[in-house]
Parts: sequence; structure tokens; C-alpha cells
Amino acid sequence: MTYPANVHVQYAEALEEDAPDSESPCSEFVEAAEHWHKADEHERELAAVSRASELDDDRGPLSGRGAYIAHLLTHDRADEAAPLLDELRRKPSAVAMTYLDVHYGFATSGNVPKGLRWLNVGASHLIDSLDELLSPADPGYDLLLERRHARSEAGLPPDAMDEFFDRCAAHGGDVLSAIQAQHGAEDDHLSDLVDAQGNLALDRYALPLWTAEEFARSKREHPEWWEEDTTYDDYRRAVQRELGEVPVGACLVPTTVAAVEEFAAAAGHRAADPETPDDYAFEEAHAGRFLPWPPGRNEACWCGSGRKYKKCCGAPGFA
Repeated sequence: MTYPANVHVQYAEALEEDAPDSESPCSEFVEAAEHWHKADEHERELAAVSRASELDDDRGPLSGRGAYIAHLLTHDRADEAAPLLDELRRKPSAVAMTYLDVHYGFATSGNVPKGLRWLNVGASHLIDSLDELLSPADPGYDLLLERRHARSEAGLPPDAMDEFFDRCAAHGGDVLSAIQAQHGAEDDHLSDLVDAQGNLALDRYALPLWTAEEFARSKREHPEWWEEDTTYDDYRRAVQRELGEVPVGACLVPTTVAAVEEFAAAAGHRAADPETPDDYAFEEAHAGRFLPWPPGRNEACWCGSGRKYKKCCGAPGFA
């Protein structure tokens, strides 16, 4: 989704305003910097990413240190990045995104070998053993995935760590295939689990997809749909956690307040019922109106931030 500059400005200002009350103010400023960049407000982008670096407590999900270094590297300011990289060598980060950002900075500025070296540095700090397989939820998994892709694009043959990642990915695929096979084997026993419209209840696991604007409207007009004090970031994390645990059929249904109210009126439901948005999402998904989840790592994030999924809701540790 592409927004005009003034919308990115509004998002950036809101993120910076919310940062003092956030559990991760560093991440709020990293996201704000992305919006300032898209709004061509580069001085404010630099101020935001610099502030993110100052606030970085090395707990993630995003990295202020990494984002600031990447910004310097991609703006021909490698001399200013050098002491920060020296500090990162002395004080390694526990956040995978730090090393992913540094790799991005070097690769984007044309120094692929240095970027790969920093992925190696990150892997050495985050991967304890090549004997214990990682799952996609583990912080080192995305770093190894990026390293695998980068080495392949550079024409390098797989090394021991690449082979370890391949085993992790294959194991994850085997687990998913087993779950899917079990799901398929049980289909014959689900004939009594269809609703009045003939929709199979377990075919799709759907959640409403609220834009930031519609989320805010729903909070104003239907506070009963939400737990008190729920923020848009809380909603995003809840989606990541819930759909991340669904092996088959996970999807999102674009949802608006008006659409839910219209659905409730037509179905004879109470719009004020907290479950009505979920009922709407269920019906829409089984009618074929849904977005598969999750997006690809390099695709735009589902939340509409304009950032890549792997650097937004899909960032290691975000949920």
C-alpha cells in the first residue's frame, strides 16, 4: 500500500509521540524514521534514527544501532559508521535485526563482502550450536535465511552454516507437511462441522485486517470490540502471535467498521457484540475474500506501514 507524503508524516509524528509510553521506544523511532524517509523528510529521518540508536536497549524487535549504522552507510557517511561498528564488535548485539541492518547498509552501498562478514558476526553470536535445529520463530533463523540468500546471490557454495539452515528449513517443512497431512486425513470426519451456508468451519482461520485508520475508528465507535487500552501495535502483535500458530488456512480479511455494521444488520447480529468482527471475517474468508498470510519476507507488511514484512510485523521478536 502506497501512502501520500502527508500520511507518512502523520504516522511518523504519531510514532514519535507514542514512543515515551511504548514498551519499545527504540522500535517506534526506527519505524518513524522509515516514514520520514518515505515523506522525503530526511533531516527528521536522521533525527529519528539517531534517537532510536540512543534508546536501543538491545531487546528488539527492531534495532536502533543497526538502523543508524545502515542509514550512515547508505548516505555516504561510512567514516561516521566506523566507530559504531567498532563498538558493535566490542559489545555484540543480541538482536538479529542489528546484523541484518548492517548487512543491508553495506550491500546497498555496494560492499557485499563486508555485509556478508557482518552476517557471519551475527551468526557467531546468535547461533549457539549447529546441532540444535532452529524454528522460524527463533531469532537466529531469519539471519541465517538472509545469509543463505546473500551467499547464493554472491555465487558462493553452501558452507556448514548454510547446510545447518537447510536442515532447519527442511525440518520445518516436514513438520508442516505432517500437520497438513493430518488435517487432510481428518477432512472426512468434518462433514458435520459446516454452518447453514455450507462453509467448512476449519477450512480458513481468518482474522480481521484493520488499517490504522479503521482501527482508530472502531475504537471510537465500537470500544466493545476491544480490550481497554488496546493500541494498534497491540493489535498487530496479537495478529502475529495468533496467525503464527496456525499451520493451515491462516488468512486476513480486509475489514472496515461500515462493512461489519452492514454484515451485522444483514445477518441479524448485534453490531455491539465483541465477536461480530470475527464472525464477519469468518464469512468473508469462506466466501473467498481474504488475503493469504503471512506475506513474503521482502513483500510489503500486511499492516500497511509501507515497510517490508521482515522489518515490520515479521521482524524477529516483534510479537
